[in-house]
Amino acid sequence: MSKGFTTEWKDELKSRSDIVTTISRYIKLDKKGKNYWGICPFHYEKTPSFCVNEVEQFYKCFGCGESGDVITFVQKYEGVGFPEAISILAKNAGMEIPSLEDNSKLMLQKKEKEQVLQALKMAAKIYYQLLKSPQGKTAQEYLKKRNVDEKSVVTFGIGYSPDFNTTINELSKHFSLDILKKAGLVETSASGKHFDPFAQRLIFPLINSYGDVIGFSARIIEDKPFAKYKNSSQGLVFDKSRVIFGINLLKKLKKESHSDIPYAILVEGQLDVVSMHQAGFKSTIASLGTALTPLHAQEIKRMTNTVVLLLDGDSAGQKATIRSIDILRPTGITVKVATLPEGLDPDEFLKKYGSEKMQKLLDKATDATDFQIQTLAKGFDLSDKQNRAKFIKSALNIIANLETDAEKNIYLETVRKLSNVPVDVLRQDLQNVKQESFVEEKEKFEENFDSDAYILADKFILASLLYHKPWANIEECENLTFLNSDANLLFDYIKKGTPEKPAIVGGVFTIIDVENSPLIKGVINYVFNDEISEKVWKDCLNKNKERELLMEKDKLENMLRVADIDQRKEIAKKMFMLDIEIAKLKIK
Repeated sequence: MSKGFTTEWKDELKSRSDIVTTISRYIKLDKKGKNYWGICPFHYEKTPSFCVNEVEQFYKCFGCGESGDVITFVQKYEGVGFPEAISILAKNAGMEIPSLEDNSKLMLQKKEKEQVLQALKMAAKIYYQLLKSPQGKTAQEYLKKRNVDEKSVVTFGIGYSPDFNTTINELSKHFSLDILKKAGLVETSASGKHFDPFAQRLIFPLINSYGDVIGFSARIIEDKPFAKYKNSSQGLVFDKSRVIFGINLLKKLKKESHSDIPYAILVEGQLDVVSMHQAGFKSTIASLGTALTPLHAQEIKRMTNTVVLLLDGDSAGQKATIRSIDILRPTGITVKVATLPEGLDPDEFLKKYGSEKMQKLLDKATDATDFQIQTLAKGFDLSDKQNRAKFIKSALNIIANLETDAEKNIYLETVRKLSNVPVDVLRQDLQNVKQESFVEEKEKFEENFDSDAYILADKFILASLLYHKPWANIEECENLTFLNSDANLLFDYIKKGTPEKPAIVGGVFTIIDVENSPLIKGVINYVFNDEISEKVWKDCLNKNKERELLMEKDKLENMLRVADIDQRKEIAKKMFMLDIEIAKLKIK
């Protein structure tokens, strides 16, 4: 699994890129015992189940099952490919990147990705030019009606697709149909005709924090029975779960200010972002009108530590706000809420009240926890005893997830005012609130692996050796065989370890593509039962040997079918001896 780099160079890179130090740049880690723990950045959780092992130089989440080494982490967190992750780590480590070894598959993948990005960049230019052309008159009038000025059109690279063919015809002069499909710029109808999926829509290029056009979000501008927005389909470079509209401009703002951005303003739609920027609120971003994800939160966290949620004040907007709070807060982001009145969206509010009142609204943004409790209270008739009890229980569940006692005391006082129940009583009830513990997270973690007994035995043997369990004796494994090629690679890697320099889990990711090897991923994520005894180890060794004997017997049976009389006698004798060996193993 060279991926174009020598194993020696990758090992050197990893030795200079300590996994705890590297991951700490992205998420908060706390040392507990021998390991470091934090909130998993790859799925939403409230209780830390993301474990980083400094000695073995790998991470594993007991909640979602993600695992890997320092390179894998950077790939997944940054949303980049292997070469890009290598480049980021090498830059931090002060290492020069060597020329790639001959790896045709890797180079082909890299070239394909580059072509997709080039096609998307060219498409953005074509859409922009079409907006400016006579064909873009309808879109120009729409933008004028929405008060989108020329500066914004340039800043956001807004474009237009007048029909189903113009853009495709131009792009086809430079790129293959396969590349255009992988870029999401071409779709095929039931009749087999190719068409532009963004036809007759206003086009918003989606640009990542590195300045690459990775897709488009297209808004319908005429009254037609279609979805208001159409986004690029998931593909080689586009992942809706991490795309933030305006993140490139937020990064530029941070760079120009030479300091942290006081806060980012999160709204729902692209035109809301445009309107806010025009009004001077340059830190406004949006998540393509979709529910916020942990990956969105990661992108935002890299730019600022505080987010003001500026979402619609109706019930749907309030629900979206609460969901967003639950996603943003575990990353360490301070969340505030500015509620828009009268069900207005940001664009409508600015048109009606102007930027000065918008600034006052933002300045008075409510603390997220206070917003959650106040919103919760509106859903109950607090004059009714049973409703009041239900409200208190739900409110205490919110408070229980706060980090400090000081914070908890502040919001217990809020609940007291709303419920008229003394703080001492509320504090006692808070102690009884069942919080999701690490043990519960661990119990949820269960890989769906092949239940075949021989595969399970192989996983247990390899995991025991890799994690240096006391019952795992490498000398007993001298004659073991594994059918899976990756299992043999792992076994060889383990055997090469010495007492002075034993095999570590982090090193596995250098020699094996773990992500695409279910068996090895199962080994790395193996959850040992506390009651495992040496007998289980012996049973698994016997299972491995039993499989080898059964395979040998199977070969003999095939030979028996074509053997002559004398050969049959000799083969039958061997098969009989194998049966005895197999029986002995089952008795042990």
